[in-house]
Amino acid sequence: MYLKKICFNNFLIIFIMIIKYQYSMLWNNEYPLVINRIIDIVEAHNPHAIHLGLSFDKIAAYRPLLVKIEVQERADRDSETLRELDTQRDMLYNVIYTVTKAFKRAPITDVSQNAAQIMAFLKKHGSNIPVSNYTAETKRLYDLAADAHSQPEIMASLRILSLKPLFERMCEINKEFDLLFMQRIHRKAENVKFDIRSVRTECDKDVAAFWRAVEFCCKEYGEEIYLPMIKEINTLNSYYKQQLAARATRRKAKNGNYNEVPIKPMECNVCDAENVA
Repeated sequence: MYLKKICFNNFLIIFIMIIKYQYSMLWNNEYPLVINRIIDIVEAHNPHAIHLGLSFDKIAAYRPLLVKIEVQERADRDSETLRELDTQRDMLYNVIYTVTKAFKRAPITDVSQNAAQIMAFLKKHGSNIPVSNYTAETKRLYDLAADAHSQPEIMASLRILSLKPLFERMCEINKEFDLLFMQRIHRKAENVKFDIRSVRTECDKDVAAFWRAVEFCCKEYGEEIYLPMIKEINTLNSYYKQQLAARATRRKAKNGNYNEVPIKPMECNVCDAENVA
């Protein structure tokens, strides 16, 4: 529990305080989860019955916008994944093309003949597939795969030159890319892009106002009413405050040259966790 001690006229007065930290330090993919968890905790304690209804309603009203933040953040992550998948399929195509070109010059007749057959097949579909735009490359690789699988002799040559696993993996990645690309289009269509920073700034202000309201009510109506809720809030806030401090320490120690991952969400049974000041 976080307690503030004040000595007044030789009397020691102890106030229960809410552990706070800067929510702006949370990543966009962490922020909605944290705010939603706060809303859930407070809602479970019937805020309208303990004089917190108006201030609580202000933060609860952000729920639809928090969903939009999650969707937009997911779309941004999808873009990064698409770039990775595109790089992988490009690399596999280039490896197949380069190795086939080398095998074509091999002094072993069986190897060179199979390589020549594959090379003719690849040129038929164009050697510039990797430089096509996302949509064009996806279609061209689909056509390439369908054509290859319809010709047993091409698949046999790929197998003889040990290129079949690379070819099949390239086709699989192309399907993964296409599926994710279409999902991203649907998400963007359903979620008009908006200013996340502005939403978070306003939400932070309302959350801060809610904490002030809780602390005021503790003095006005007695701490006993709010103690269970504050314990849960402080356990949650303490966890994320410590995780953010640890992240900042790692960033400083490694001078920013590290791959950080999002903070692992705290388990829902915050009531059972130890409250750390």
